[in-house]
Amino acid sequence: MLKKGDFHSTSLTSRQWEVIHYRAQGLTQAQVAKKLKTSRENVNEIEHRARLKINAAKATLAALQMPDASGEVLIPSGTSIFEAVSMIILRADVLGVRLQGSADEVLAAIRSNWGAKISGHRLTMAAKAQIGPDGYLVVKKTV
Repeated sequence: MLKKGDFHSTSLTSRQWEVIHYRAQGLTQAQVAKKLKTSRENVNEIEHRARLKINAAKATLAALQMPDASGEVLIPSGTSIFEAVSMIILRADVLGVRLQGSADEVLAAIRSNWGAKISGHRLTMAAKAQIGPDGYLVVKKTV
């Protein structure tokens, strides 16, 4: 069993860490459920939520690690639109550019321009946004 001290602070809960750890070792969800004294359905849900967090973290890192100083932000398919807002704001911060508009306005632009690419609150296709040097955001309709 993993203990809190076995990993550094992350957005994953200790239970999510346990499930991901056991699954990475090759255990089935049923085997993990037996070890953790819970149902396979619960393990499935815990794993699903952990993977969403992991994918969001990967997308955020990708936005930060763009090699050039352009204001382009590529938002991968499957990213939450709320995480997309965070990625855009974070990219602007890294570039030292103050966005013209609030987070709510960024979200509105995403919903307006990427509506066909959104299911629930997740992107079904990759999308791009461009942050201008003046802080104006252009949410592009296509990648």
